[in-house]
Amino acid sequence: MKNNKITDIQDPVLEMEIDKREFDDIYKEILYDLEGNDDVLEAYIDYYFTINPIKSYVLSFRGEKEKTEFYDIGLKKESVLSLVEIHEGEIRM
Repeated sequence: MKNNKITDIQDPVLEMEIDKREFDDIYKEILYDLEGNDDVLEAYIDYYFTINPIKSYVLSFRGEKEKTEFYDIGLKKESVLSLVEIHEGEIRM
């Protein structure tokens, strides 16, 4: 979030880039866990994202596995809707 060269981050659900501030608002509970405080690779944001080779201002998921793992953190924390809820148009208040 502090890197001024990065303006957008790939959304795991929409599969398109969104503004990094919007990404932070949506996924802040997941990002809080990815501050690299543990001795495991999965505790670091670099495990999930890489700078897009075509769009150097975008962080993209390294692959489907990492995208799924990132989203699963949100499901466990109950900070994101499940894909079923999204498809059914559920709204969380």
